[in-house]
Amino acid sequence: MMKKLALLEALLFTSNEPLSEEELAEDLGTKPEIIKEMLKQLAEKYENTESGIYLSDAGGYRLVVKPDFTQKVSHRTPHADLSRGLLRVLSIIVYHEPIKQSDIVKIVGNRTYEYVKDLTGRGLIKSEKHGRTKNLRTTSHFEEYFSVDKERLKALAKKRGNDERNDKPGAKAPD
Repeated sequence: MMKKLALLEALLFTSNEPLSEEELAEDLGTKPEIIKEMLKQLAEKYENTESGIYLSDAGGYRLVVKPDFTQKVSHRTPHADLSRGLLRVLSIIVYHEPIKQSDIVKIVGNRTYEYVKDLTGRGLIKSEKHGRTKNLRTTSHFEEYFSVDKERLKALAKKRGNDERNDKPGAKAPD
């Protein structure tokens, strides 16, 4: 059982996306009931230590960095592949959601359409038709991907006052 527990831990650590109990059971060649017990053991292990990671169960299972350490290690995280323009559009959506795509176009410019398509494809945002434009909002995958709580993020942004200074119409996003 210890080798399987170590293998489970390795699977959760290396996965780019959350894994279901069924996927884990298939990978380990065992029953989902056994996986549930193993996941419980791992969760307890990380809760009871001074570890920098924890077992997340949002939309599946994976090991993620504890929120207290996210800012200190963010320069090494997978989302480093997001361009400044994508991050800017995403931050506007987080802060103002739901927000109309047409409002973001006024702030960022026509590249917004490309950014929205990319962010939607990554599963970080969802769009709903609203007249001739779309309403945009983040998904639960966004929170999981960045290991953040949207409400806490909004509170920090308001505290810093970045939205009014940096998001005025006519200001173009960097590439």
